[in-house]
Amino acid sequence: MKKAIIFLLVVLTVCSGAFSLPAAALYNEDVTVVNEKREKVPYKIQTPRYYIESLDTGAVLFAKNETEHCAPASLTKIITAIVALENCEDLTTVIEVPERCVRMLDNTGSSLGGLKIGEKLCMKDLLACLLIASANEAATTIADYIGGSYEHFIEMMNETAARLGCADSHFVNAHGLDEDGHYSCAKDMVAFTRHALTFPIFKEITALTEYELPQTNLQKPRKIRTTNFMMLKGYREYYLEQAKGVKTGSTSNAGKCVVTTAVKDGYSYICAMMGAPFYDYDNDGYDENFAFMDAKAMLTWTFKNIRLKTIAPTSQIVTVADVKYASGVDHVRLVPKTDYMALVPDSVNAASVLIEPVAGTLPEKLEAPLKKGDEICDAVVKQADQEIMRIKLVAAENVKRNLFLFVFGKLGEFTHTGVFKVFLALAALVVIGLLVLRAYNENSRRKRKIRTVNYRDVRKK
Repeated sequence: MKKAIIFLLVVLTVCSGAFSLPAAALYNEDVTVVNEKREKVPYKIQTPRYYIESLDTGAVLFAKNETEHCAPASLTKIITAIVALENCEDLTTVIEVPERCVRMLDNTGSSLGGLKIGEKLCMKDLLACLLIASANEAATTIADYIGGSYEHFIEMMNETAARLGCADSHFVNAHGLDEDGHYSCAKDMVAFTRHALTFPIFKEITALTEYELPQTNLQKPRKIRTTNFMMLKGYREYYLEQAKGVKTGSTSNAGKCVVTTAVKDGYSYICAMMGAPFYDYDNDGYDENFAFMDAKAMLTWTFKNIRLKTIAPTSQIVTVADVKYASGVDHVRLVPKTDYMALVPDSVNAASVLIEPVAGTLPEKLEAPLKKGDEICDAVVKQADQEIMRIKLVAAENVKRNLFLFVFGKLGEFTHTGVFKVFLALAALVVIGLLVLRAYNENSRRKRKIRTVNYRDVRKK
C-alpha cells in the first residue's frame, strides 16, 4: 500500500445501532479517517463479523454478527494451543514430527513452518511455530502427540469448547483449513483467547514478532516471524503500537481474520475480526487486509474516546420509596449500592445518564425499620435510551419503626385478611349458637317452672 494510512482517527460517526455502548459511543461503519497528508478521507468498516470487549471489565464495546457461524481459518490454532497447554505440563518435552502429520497436508496449500519429517522439537518450540508462523504441520504434530491420535485430539477440542461455554463452535481439524462442519464465531474466539491468555506462555509467545528456533537434529537455528502485521512497524497501514498479539487466519472461505489484544494507558481490549475482505481499497495497486485495518481503526477510536468513569455514584439520589410504620418520615431515599463504573465515551458522565428502577422490583411500600444500605430494588442505567448497565439501589438512611403505628397498622391489615374474615364468620356462628342455646335454655326453664306451678296446684286440690 503506497499511500499508507498512518493514523486512523475517527472524527465523524453517522448511522448505526448494532453496538453495546450507549448511542453516543456508537462506532459506525461510515467514518472519516486522517491519511498521511492529514486529509480527511472516507472510510467504511468492511469486516462483516466482529466482537470487541474490555479485558479489564468484560464489558462489550462493539459487536456485529458476533455469533454467526463462519470458517475460523488459523484462528483455530488458539484452541489447539489451549488443549495442548492443558494437557502438557512440561514444555521441554521433545516431540518428533511424524510423517503422517506432514503428509496429511500435501496438496492443501497450507501455511507451513518448514518442519521436516523426523525432526525433534520441544513443545514450546512447536507452540511458537503454531502461533507465530501459523505452521499447520506444527498443529497436526501437537494434535497427534497430545491426543494419542489426531482424531482423538479433535474430540478434545470440541469437549474444551463445550466446557468453555462456546456453543457456536465445532472443529474437525487442528489447523483451520476449510472443511464442512468446521466453524466458530467472533464471540467464541474472544472467549477462547481470554482463556488462552491465562497461560503465561501463550501470552508470551503471541506477543513476539519473531522467535528463534534452536538447532534440531535435522536443521540449523532459524527465525520465524509473526503473521500479525498489526505488530510490525514496516506495515504502516496496519501497525498499531498498542497491539500485543494474538493470532491471524486466512482461507478462501474464511476471508481475513485476526484476534488481537491491545493495551494503552491502563486500558486493555480484545478484538476478533472474522471474514474481512482483501482488495485494493485505495487504487494504489496493493490489496489491503481489512481485518487489520478495521481492528486498528476501531481500537484507535476506543483508546481515544472511551474512559472508565463513575456513572452511578452512591451520592446520587435516584428516587424515593414510601415506607409504612415509620417514625417521623413517610419515605426513604434510594441511592446506588456502590460507586458503579463503566466504560463510556468522554461525553458521558453521571449527570448525563438516566437511572430508573426496574419495573416489578420496587415494592409499592416498604416497611420500617430499615437500615442504611439495605437493598431495595434493581435499577437500569441508560444513556440516550440505551442500557449501559444494571445496578442495585439501597436505602440512603436508617428509618425507625413507630410502635404505635405498627401495632394498629397490623391490626388494621389483619381485618382485611381472609383469616380474619374466617375468624369473624366463626365468631358470628359461635355467638349465634350461644344465643340459640341461651334461648333454648330459657325456654326450657319456663316450661319447668310452669310444670312445677301446675303440680303444686294439683296437690292443693
